[in-house]
Amino acid sequence: MTRGIIVSAEGLTVPSTLSGAVDVVLDGQRVWSFNPDRDGRPEGDRHRLSVPWPTALSPHLDGFADVELVEHVSREVLHSQTVHFGDRTDRVRVVDDDGNPLAVDKGGRLQRDFSNTELSAREDIMDALEKVLHDLAVECGLDAYLMYGCLLGAVRDGHMIGHDSDADVAYLSRHHHPFDIIRECTAVTRRMRRLGWQVVRMSGANFKVWVPLPDGRRCGIDVFGSFHIGGRFYVTGSLTGTLDPSALMPFGTVTLEGREIVAPARPEEVLAFTYGPGWRVPDPAFHFDHDPVDVRRMDAWFRGPRRRLRFWHDFYKGPDSARVPTAPSLFARWVQEWLEERRDGPTRVLDVGAGTGRDSVVFAGAGHPVTALDFSTYGMRRTRDLRAEQPARVTTRWLNLEDLRSVLVTGARFAHQEGSREVYARGLLDTLGPSGRDNFWRFASMVQRRGGETFLEFRTTRSRGEPTFFGAHSRTFLDPEAVTVEIETAGGRVVHCETGRDLAPLGQENPHICRIVARWTP
Repeated sequence: MTRGIIVSAEGLTVPSTLSGAVDVVLDGQRVWSFNPDRDGRPEGDRHRLSVPWPTALSPHLDGFADVELVEHVSREVLHSQTVHFGDRTDRVRVVDDDGNPLAVDKGGRLQRDFSNTELSAREDIMDALEKVLHDLAVECGLDAYLMYGCLLGAVRDGHMIGHDSDADVAYLSRHHHPFDIIRECTAVTRRMRRLGWQVVRMSGANFKVWVPLPDGRRCGIDVFGSFHIGGRFYVTGSLTGTLDPSALMPFGTVTLEGREIVAPARPEEVLAFTYGPGWRVPDPAFHFDHDPVDVRRMDAWFRGPRRRLRFWHDFYKGPDSARVPTAPSLFARWVQEWLEERRDGPTRVLDVGAGTGRDSVVFAGAGHPVTALDFSTYGMRRTRDLRAEQPARVTTRWLNLEDLRSVLVTGARFAHQEGSREVYARGLLDTLGPSGRDNFWRFASMVQRRGGETFLEFRTTRSRGEPTFFGAHSRTFLDPEAVTVEIETAGGRVVHCETGRDLAPLGQENPHICRIVARWTP
C-alpha cells in the first residue's frame, strides 16, 4: 500500500511522488483512470496532490463502495478503502439503464468500453470497421487506413484497447489547402450517407459513423482527415508535426482481432508521432497535450462549427435536463401577448436556440406555425409528444450559429419563402460568443426581409457572478447598450427595450434580464 492516499466523496488525495496511470476501481469495476502528474493539483504543503472526481462520474457516486487505486501497468494495489458517498445506504453502481458497466473515457464521458463488450459485438464492430474502410477507399476514392487507438491496439497486442470505446480510421487527403480539404470531407460525408451509413460531421475535416450493435447500443467509428500543408503533417484532432510521407504510404497491414486491416507503411513511426516515444506503455489516462497554437490553427481551419456543441449534448443527456421546466417561460407568454395585440392572426415563428422546445409549444398552441431551430437535437426529444398535440405544427430544423455556412443556407431558405416571420430567441445570446452573435444578426436580417420582429431575452452584466440554477455554464453576460449597437451596426433597429429582475426567475435564481424587440425592415 502507498502511504498518504485518501479517498473521499470530494475527491482523491495522493502523494506528489505518485506518477503514471492509476485505475480507480469501485467494487471490482474500473470506472476511471487518472495520472497524478497531469490531473492533480498541489494541496497544502505541496507534498500532496488533490484529484477531483470527474464530472460525468459524480452523479453516480451515491452510496457505499469499496474503492481501490491500482497501478495500471503493474496491477499493484496502491490503496484500498470503503467510502460512503452521499446519503444512500446501498452500493454505488456505475452502469447504464440496462445494467452494463460504464467507465469514464478519454473525453470525460461515461461509456461502455471494449473491456465490457461481448465477443459477438466485437465481431460486429470489426465487420463495420472493414466495411467503412472499404467504402472510404472504393466508393469515395480515399486512401484510408487504421489510426489512433485501433492502430495502437493492433500493434501492441493485436486487439482493441480495453479502455477504448470507439474505433478510429483516417484518410490521407490529396489536397493541401483547408478549403479544398473541407470540400472533400463534405463530399465524402454525403456519399457515405447515400451508402446507408449514419454519419455525423465532427468538424470540417472529420466525421463519425454510428454503427448499431446487437446489444442495443451503438459504436462510433471516427474518420479523421489527415493531410500535408506547408511541409507539416496534420491529423484532425490537432495532431501535427513532421512525419516522413514514406511512413504512411504505400500502405501495409496490421492484425486487429484476427483480421488483416490496412495500416500505415511503418506503423511504429506513426504511433511515435501520435503518442510520443512512450506509446508502447498502456495508459488509459492518456490525454493529448497539443500546442495551443496548433489547436487554434486547426480550430480556425475546421472546428469552429462545433464550438459549445459538446456541452449542450452532455447537458441534455445528463440529469440536469430533467430539471428544465416544461411550463411556458414568462418571456414566451409576454411575446404571445405582443403578437396578439399587433398581428391579425397566426404568424410564422422561428424559435432559434429552442432547447427543449417548451416555448415552441406555446406558440404552436396559439395557432402559430413554428420552426424550432437548434444545433443540439437531444433537448427537443423531451417535448416531442407535447408538440404533436398542438393545433399548429412544430417543425424542427438543425441550425448552428457558429457555422456561417449553416447560417447562410438556412437563412436563404427562409428568406425565399413568402410572408413575414417572427424570430424568437430566449437565453440564446447568453450562450454565443461574438462570432455567433454576428451570425445571428445576419440570420435574423435575412429571414425577416419580408417583415417580422426579433424578440430577444438575455442575462445582462449585472448577473455576472451570481448563483445560477444549473451551475456553471459558458455564459456571455451582455450590456444592453452594446447589444443595441450590434443590432444597429448589422442594419436593424431596436423598437423596445426593458431590463429588470423578476422577468426570468428559476428556483433561487433571479437574474437581471434584458428584453429587446428589433426590426430589420422599415
